[in-house]
Amino acid sequence: MRWTKADTTQYLPEKQYIDTVLIPLIPFDPSSDQKMVKQAFQRELNQVFTTLIEREYRGRIFLAPDYSYIHDTNEKEIDRVNDWISRFKEQPFQHTFLFTFDSKWKKHEKDLNGHLIWVPGMQSGSIQSTETQSFVREQALQISELIQAYW
Repeated sequence: MRWTKADTTQYLPEKQYIDTVLIPLIPFDPSSDQKMVKQAFQRELNQVFTTLIEREYRGRIFLAPDYSYIHDTNEKEIDRVNDWISRFKEQPFQHTFLFTFDSKWKKHEKDLNGHLIWVPGMQSGSIQSTETQSFVREQALQISELIQAYW
């Protein structure tokens, strides 16, 4: 289920069965042209991953809106991310997964009130390329196994 009116309306009466929330962590830095292109690609890649996982576990996982933050401010974002997590737990989601390609979150993983899924992502390319699609399928399978291990 996704953060849309239709899915949220369907979720509310069935929320006792949907115990997991997946929050995409999306860095951006509009001050650098090079970073903008790289981060835009990684955002697209993040959306492909999280949508694929949400589809596979529809009825068990709720895909939250993107959590966007200025790149290189992870330390300052911990309280805000944890506030998001606490609000989702009020629904009540039992499992919270944060999905990112930003390796800087690994340093703060222990401070987060959810499970961090960090994937060393591709730096550039085309979402439609065979290489990218293959990468996504392989990694999504491993991520699915990881999520299942927490259930």
